[in-house]
Amino acid sequence: MTYTLWVTFFLFLFILLQYTSADLVSNVCVQTRNKTLCSQTLYNSSEYSNNTDAKGLAYIMIGAALHRAAHNLVYVKGLIDNQTSTNPNASNQCLQVCYKDYNLVVKAIIPNANQSLSAGTTFVAAVAILYSADKILDCQDEDCVKMSSNLNDKCNEYADFAQLVADVLRVTP
Repeated sequence: MTYTLWVTFFLFLFILLQYTSADLVSNVCVQTRNKTLCSQTLYNSSEYSNNTDAKGLAYIMIGAALHRAAHNLVYVKGLIDNQTSTNPNASNQCLQVCYKDYNLVVKAIIPNANQSLSAGTTFVAAVAILYSADKILDCQDEDCVKMSSNLNDKCNEYADFAQLVADVLRVTP
């Protein structure tokens, strides 16, 4: 009898904890501009668990922003290498500026957002994330868009995602 009571208690506790965590993701993501992308990003993260708190969700989102920005940095580097090999005399100054901006975002701005979150200043972290989105606007220069319309799309996707991360940070205590 006692064994059954303990099993029932632990089963109830397990279900309650699982529901609470899922409920936290729903509560946070419903307050963002893209609930679906927010939920998918959090649930698909290898860092997510049923015990993740609101601050943990913010860390996951900042990490996802870093991953996206790093992916775009590699993409821009590939465009520069391709441009240099196919047309060495062509000016790729806008791509060079774009590369420097993404490099700054990946190596300084997003890590600073992470440090700000660690220090408990979610507002500063949100400002840093929004600044990272603003910083990559150079990549949407007319000359860069002529070289790769896909780059323009990638920049827009990153900027939208950065706003989503800022939304999550906004609701993080």
